[in-house]
Order: sequence, then C-alpha cells, then structure tokens
Amino acid sequence: MNTVAELATYISSLRGDEEQALVKQVVPVIEAKNVTEATNILVKESKTLLEAPEKEFESAYNLLVAIALVESEKSVLEQILASLTSEPTQKTTLKFKVLSNIFNTLPANSPLRLSVFTAIVDLAVASDDMDLVLPQLQYVPNWISEWGVDVQAERALLLTLSDRLKESGNQYQSLEFLLKHLTSFNGSSDSVPLATATRAIVESIALPEVLNFENLLKIEAIQNLKAEKVYELLSVFMSGNVQDYRGLVAKNGGLVKELGLEEEETLRKIRLLSLASLGSENLTRQLSYQEIAKALEVEESEVELWVIDVIRAGLVEAKLNQVSKTVIINRSIYRTFGNAQWQQLSQRLNGWKQSLTDILQVIANAKLTTGAAVSTAVITNTAN
Repeated sequence: MNTVAELATYISSLRGDEEQALVKQVVPVIEAKNVTEATNILVKESKTLLEAPEKEFESAYNLLVAIALVESEKSVLEQILASLTSEPTQKTTLKFKVLSNIFNTLPANSPLRLSVFTAIVDLAVASDDMDLVLPQLQYVPNWISEWGVDVQAERALLLTLSDRLKESGNQYQSLEFLLKHLTSFNGSSDSVPLATATRAIVESIALPEVLNFENLLKIEAIQNLKAEKVYELLSVFMSGNVQDYRGLVAKNGGLVKELGLEEEETLRKIRLLSLASLGSENLTRQLSYQEIAKALEVEESEVELWVIDVIRAGLVEAKLNQVSKTVIINRSIYRTFGNAQWQQLSQRLNGWKQSLTDILQVIANAKLTTGAAVSTAVITNTAN
C-alpha cells in the first residue's frame, strides 16, 4: 500500500498542493486496508498525471496502472483510459506508450484488452496517427477469440473499427470491418439497422478497388434488402451492364445522388465491369472497337483507353490491334459464377476435349501412314 501513498503524494505535488489534501484523504483508507476505495480515489484524480513532466509521465502512469490492475475492474481501467485519450494532441507518443504497456501487461486472454485496444484506436484517429494501428488490425479476429468477449462486444468493436478507419481516410479497410460486422449477424435472430447494411452496399460500389460483389450475397443482412432500390443497384453491379445501369437510374431519378454516390464514378465502374463481362463471353474471339463502343456507350475513339483501363484494373488480359481496330481477350474475370457460367465452362471443356481427340486421331493416322511407308520401303529394298 506504500505505492498508493507515494502516488497520492506525487499527484499532490503536481497540483502544487502543499497541504496534500489527497494524501490526507487516502492515508486513512490505506490504514483501514480498503484497497478498492484507495484505488478509486487515485483513479478519479488520474487526469492530473497528464501534467507530469515527459520524463516522468510513463512511469507515473505505469504505477497507477499497476495499482489499478490489482482490482482488475473494467470501470476502474476505463477511467484511466478516458484520461489518456483526452486532449489527444498533447503528449501523444507518451500516451501510446502507456496504452501499449497496459495492453501488454494484461493477460493475452483478458477481456479488458478490448477496452484498451479501443482506446488506442480512438487516440490514433484523434491524433491523426492511424498508421500506427493499421499493421495490428490483422490480429483482431484472433484477439477477439482470445479475449472471449460476447458477440455483442465483438460486433461493437468491428463497427467501431470500421467507423474509425473511415474517419481516418482508410476506406477499403473500413469496408472490410463493416462486412465482418454484418457477417457476425448471419444465422442470428438479431436485426441489423437498414442504414448499416445499405452503407455496405454503397461503399462497395463507391470504392474503385471493389470489383467483385459476390461476397456481399453471403451476408444475410444484405439479402434482407432485396425489396430496396439499393439492392437493385447492387444487382446491376454484380451482373448487369451499362444499359441496365442507365435504365435503373432513369427509372429512379436521383437514386445515385440520394445514396451519396458520384454518378461519373459509378458509370465508370459499370463500364469497366461491362467490358469484363463482354470479354468473358467472347474469349479468344476478335472484338471490334465498334462492338465495344456500343456496349459501353462511348465513342469508338475512346475504346483503346477503356481497354487499357480494364487491363490495369486486373479484370482482363487482352491485346489491342490498332490496325484492324480489334481486341482479343485472352483472359477475363467472371463477375458471378452461377449455372450459366458452369454450363459455359462445361462447353469449353468439351470443346477442348474434342479438339484433343481430333489431334490424337491425326497423330494416330500419321503414325499409320508413316508405318506403312516404312514397310513398303523395306520390302522394295529387300526385293532389290
């Protein structure tokens, strides 16, 4: 208990309290051996430690944490975390050190680590230092399992991470955690706010990096939006084309803007996806610039730029022939892979099988012809 008195004395000195009122308050509690009450008194005054000189800051908070963790109460720890995440632009590096110390001091399976990690993320966002946290996000699923937190706490963390990542400009990582959050509702009777599921669709469409939407269909909360216009828009981006997109927009004027999407960017994405689909339907066949221009609803003079863009996006592998104004698609992604695609694959495999059979027959015939010719030559030479 001496450490409690020492910390009370230190806090009093930071305040310039010559009468040491805090010490006088704590000492009787210590003498009564009331550890919990003594700890609570110090923790309530912990914000004063923010005024500690930099060389003493970390050690002072480490001492407070050591005292507080004896009780291992979430409410006690959260008061300390609240003081550390206040005034985020001051002594930020030292605060990160203290929070990291707390996180690493706690047992690996301690549910209290959830509160500490959330505080670290909040501080990172507030201080514009999210880059410090990004490398650790890959461990979150394992940590959640180790901490043994309930599903409500898990969902809250995943949504918080998504929100904080979005605030800090890490849109793609934000979407990843939003989808994890929604997936956690699969098979559950718990309802998901309509706005949250809608947000997942909108952000998937808005992000240039997202070019495959099939994983969204595995999320029940998104399936529950089938009656909504936003789901109809998702369906277009999954398997529709430019004409489908324009038809939907014309039928539902203002839909794109209402969802917070940029019309120019969404049109660009559906053109890239439409070109990928056109390629998958016409593999190894020459596509004319005219065909592509018609499918994308662009000028023929723009076709080469669109082909280059779709190649850069990793959607197709293709060769341009500027002389003949044709494009040969050697490889293309499938935006969806359902019965129609399986049937198409089966037809191609059967075609390749037949081609190999024909080649083998040609080789066999050639062997027979060659064998016959050799036999004839041997007989002729023997006769001579």
